[in-house]
Amino acid sequence: MRRMLPLLLINLILLSCSRSVPQIQNFSYKLIYTETSKGIKEQLSLFVLAQDEDGNEDLDSIYIIHDDQQLYWTLSSEDWLKVNRDNQMWIGSHSISMVDESPLPRGLYRIILTDKGGERTEKIIGLDAPLQSRYAFPQLQVMGDSYTIRSAYPKNTILCYDKDGALVKSVPVTAASGSLKALGLPSSVFAFALWAEDPEGNTGALTKTIPANF
Repeated sequence: MRRMLPLLLINLILLSCSRSVPQIQNFSYKLIYTETSKGIKEQLSLFVLAQDEDGNEDLDSIYIIHDDQQLYWTLSSEDWLKVNRDNQMWIGSHSISMVDESPLPRGLYRIILTDKGGERTEKIIGLDAPLQSRYAFPQLQVMGDSYTIRSAYPKNTILCYDKDGALVKSVPVTAASGSLKALGLPSSVFAFALWAEDPEGNTGALTKTIPANF
């Protein structure tokens, strides 16, 4: 993710382009509270289901613009993540955030998708999440083979990572405690984290990773 040009110049460049294709067929976004060594910071997870008549390899950049605050983020085709959902390819990022780790501004954001031919399309989203989550930040404890979660969020999932930090399994949990081995984990699991989600509020919380010690 790179900040490259003054926002005014970006707007002028985009306004000079054709508005025919590509298309944003759908989009999804969620505000994520992430636990770091410095405390809790906000990140925006944003993905679009995009289509281009010249082929998706022709897609070039996604601009996320907050006009009121004169802020923008740029995702190039080299930066964005590709996520397969129901055999459809979504592109975007889980880590759109402020440089100083302050809360993201609420309000309207323009999502602009461009292709290599200079064509563009635009959607508008509204980020109206509260500045403070309505739930306390969740906790995950791991001792040997046992786990304990403390979370008021409606949905909770234990994430399992290998030694390289890759996600190898995600396990939805409803019990506040239990056995890790009973979750059927692969032998490559090296660390855990808790993902807690509030679908109604369009928010989620991600704890720091905890090393496996069983």
